[in-house]
Amino acid sequence: MSERPAITANGVIRKIRETSRLFEIEMDNGYHALAVLHHNDPEAPLSPIGKDVTVTFSPYDMTRCKIRDWIDSQPNS
Repeated sequence: MSERPAITANGVIRKIRETSRLFEIEMDNGYHALAVLHHNDPEAPLSPIGKDVTVTFSPYDMTRCKIRDWIDSQPNS
């Protein structure tokens, strides 16, 4: 039996549950999930609330995810 691929999506950090470890994110459709930092990622920005992120969900549990990338929403000047 083949393994199901992970689901990648974008969201916004809305709350910090544990400093630099656990965050609540909101997806574009209004869905909320808990996100942890991926073990290879750098630390969270100093003020992560409102930051855009790319996350990966397991296809078996859509309530938890891993932050894979911090999206730079600042336009280049």
